[in-house]
Amino acid sequence: MIALFAMLICAAPAAAQPEAPEPSAFEDPADVEARVRYERAVRAEYDGRREDAVREARSCIEAKPDGRFAAAARTLIARLHGEPAGSSASSSAGPRTELIITSTFSGLYLSSLLAGALQSGAKETVALLMLGTGGALFASVAGSKDRQVPQSMPQMLENGVFFGTEASLLGYALAAPSTANFPAGVAAGAFAGAAASLIASPFLTGGDSGAVTAGILFGGGLPVLLTGAVQGRNQSGTATEWAALIGSSAGLLAGPLLNQRLHFSRGRWNLISLGGGVGALMGGGIAVLSDSWSGNLRSGFLLTAVGSTSGLALATFLTDGFGADEPRPGSAAVLHLEEGKLSLGSLAGAVAPARVRERTVPLLQLIDGRF
Repeated sequence: MIALFAMLICAAPAAAQPEAPEPSAFEDPADVEARVRYERAVRAEYDGRREDAVREARSCIEAKPDGRFAAAARTLIARLHGEPAGSSASSSAGPRTELIITSTFSGLYLSSLLAGALQSGAKETVALLMLGTGGALFASVAGSKDRQVPQSMPQMLENGVFFGTEASLLGYALAAPSTANFPAGVAAGAFAGAAASLIASPFLTGGDSGAVTAGILFGGGLPVLLTGAVQGRNQSGTATEWAALIGSSAGLLAGPLLNQRLHFSRGRWNLISLGGGVGALMGGGIAVLSDSWSGNLRSGFLLTAVGSTSGLALATFLTDGFGADEPRPGSAAVLHLEEGKLSLGSLAGAVAPARVRERTVPLLQLIDGRF
């Protein structure tokens, strides 16, 4: 086992890893768990499974915060994830505060849509706004008390409300109903988007939520600009609406899948989105200065699309040092049991080397949990 430790630590491509203590003959169950978790973390780092390595190192610290492997596990986390070495998990105070603020403004927006859907009078509208805003504030404060708020939840709530509103507006434009309660449809879409985003957020990382924002904005925006560049002033039919709806829907789904490979942090994704927006402004501004918006408008749309794409690419390049994403939620077993609920874990993290009769063999952990 000592030889295995030495081989894995020396082969790690990162900065120097502190030498792990040798197994003791007087290990209690917590010591054994901490050692096994640390072994898995080192193995995962060596195999390039960064999320699994950080998750196992955290589990090592939780098993024995003052144990012999805790310092090495904290150093591994600090190197792979950029956390302070003395912290076993990132604090949820920031995400919780952001969630409360986002929920309060979302409550104000949703209650205003509800008032429009109900065609309320002045007093009824004010009462609904008070109830929606105050209720959202109280519910978010009470609901997040003593809970680990996922880093993805605040921005996913924004994404859900925004996409629900956008999809409802585009659907209304495509259907063009002669008689319909327009605010009611938008309110239903925004409510559905908010609910779906809150349900999905525990399974996503902070970087995933930033990727979803970028996917919705530019997955829908760039096809619209390209459609305008093709059609110009003589736009007809519903091509623009379909381009926006299909593009933003595809971007919403593709964002987290792309981030599983890129591992960008939420801050980096937001800066990339900002770069794309500034690029679109620059491209559209150049079109104004060069009179490209006159005539058939095609040049204006094309310059704006090129500016936005260039802004996305430049921001991606310039934000290379803005950190990696947090570890992906999951379990180091095929199945995970917590609070009486059974869920799927991580198959990659469930396989780890183990010593059986002086031989190193793969160990598959079928189920784990918290009781």
